[in-house]
Amino acid sequence: MDASRPILTQGPSESWLYYWGSGLLYAAFGFAMVLLVFITWKLDWILPFIPVVLLGGVGIWWLFQRPLLNLAVVLCSFVLIADFEEGIQITEVFYGLYYMSFLGYWFFKRLFLDDKPVFERPEEKALWIFLILVTLSIPLTLLFGGTFKLWLGEWLSLSLLGFYFPVKEAVIKHDQGLKVVIGVVLFVGLVVLGRNVLEYKQAITDAVQAWEIAKGRAVTNEGLLMVPAFFSLAMYLFSAEWKQKTIFLGLFIAFFGGLILTQSRGYWVAFFLGALVLFWLIPRQQKGRLLATGVVTGVVVFAIATIVLGDVLMLVLGGLLDRLVSIGSATTKDISLVNRFLETGAVWEHIKTNPILGHGMGVSYRFFDITYEFSDSKPFIHNGYIALWYKFGVWGPALILTFLGICIRRAFVVVRQNQGDRLMATASLAVIACLAAFSLSANTSNPFYINDPMFIFSVMTGMVGGCYSIHTRKLTLAGISGPASIDGESTMRASSTSTSGNET
Repeated sequence: MDASRPILTQGPSESWLYYWGSGLLYAAFGFAMVLLVFITWKLDWILPFIPVVLLGGVGIWWLFQRPLLNLAVVLCSFVLIADFEEGIQITEVFYGLYYMSFLGYWFFKRLFLDDKPVFERPEEKALWIFLILVTLSIPLTLLFGGTFKLWLGEWLSLSLLGFYFPVKEAVIKHDQGLKVVIGVVLFVGLVVLGRNVLEYKQAITDAVQAWEIAKGRAVTNEGLLMVPAFFSLAMYLFSAEWKQKTIFLGLFIAFFGGLILTQSRGYWVAFFLGALVLFWLIPRQQKGRLLATGVVTGVVVFAIATIVLGDVLMLVLGGLLDRLVSIGSATTKDISLVNRFLETGAVWEHIKTNPILGHGMGVSYRFFDITYEFSDSKPFIHNGYIALWYKFGVWGPALILTFLGICIRRAFVVVRQNQGDRLMATASLAVIACLAAFSLSANTSNPFYINDPMFIFSVMTGMVGGCYSIHTRKLTLAGISGPASIDGESTMRASSTSTSGNET
């Protein structure tokens, strides 16, 4: 820190930490003993699970001593709740406790025990303010007739954005941090792909009518397939070794094929937009490779489909072609899409009644649903931008779009000015393409409501935040330019005599 500045705040003293830490440990031990006695007395059926809980606690304690591994595990474990099932599953409970413990520990340590500021840049402050205001919005929910259960469900989804900060820190602090986070994206995508393929295969097997085969689809987690598809494509385009090229091309073909199986036209069009942005940003040499990749992907996907689907191939292709052709007339003839436009109009009328503060999370609205031909009341809104405004007022979209917009700008800077580090530039390029695609799909598929888009948004933006911090630190050390403070460390422009010949 700058020695000339007065120290306004200091972390807790060692004696304070020892006193209160010891007290908390003794209290936790005493509570555990009381709980064990109660279970033995009243809930003896739980006794066989106690060793499992104890072993799990030891495992979690071991993980928390290894920050990068712990982050990788908590992020990869998201696949446990990526599927959509009715009710609350036991895996959701365990994962919720795990990730909330992870984030709670991380923020407590950084906010109260470390002397470095956590929220320095404008986008980080915007995200933190958004998360605080979202948490404080429960009075609005109750005022406008919402329920705490619905509020909690939406809050848990949005809280996943908090992973931005530990992901950013991992990329900055650990040499392998960026590779680990990219590996998480690909791992989550592969698990989702495998599950969707099995579900699609089961749907085809169970089909009785021909139209059931033609309309068969695996419609979950489209975003978790689209994002690794872009990352695989970007890594393929800029890999230097043929072994890496082969691996990433194979991954891209797999993810792209999985995205096709979802039969989600919105994400098809969104992927096309992201691909155009990618094509615009890459050098001329990679442009030709990208076009060739499209041809190769089409041929390989068709060959695999021929082998796997066999006799039902033409039925499946007919359904996909019908779905593709219908994109041009979807805005006027697709009753589902038209219904979403009517839904947006109905929500807009509600927004006008309270445009500043919003109505809160979990608050239902009513409109006439033309797909079922009756007035429906529900809290879910398909248009993500309108949903933010309806729930949080004008500050909701202002803060979250500021956060995402600045992150895109940071990624552009890394791509344009940091060609020396190919991995950082490639990852940032993939993030730009992904966020461009989501900006379109958010009009008909709300990403600010369900878990998987919020999860993948936090991972991608955290990657960009870390890459940008490394990039600006390099510039500052080279004496070219840079902010006065980067990640809590004061920096000064190097003298011109020490930086001659170091410009990048």
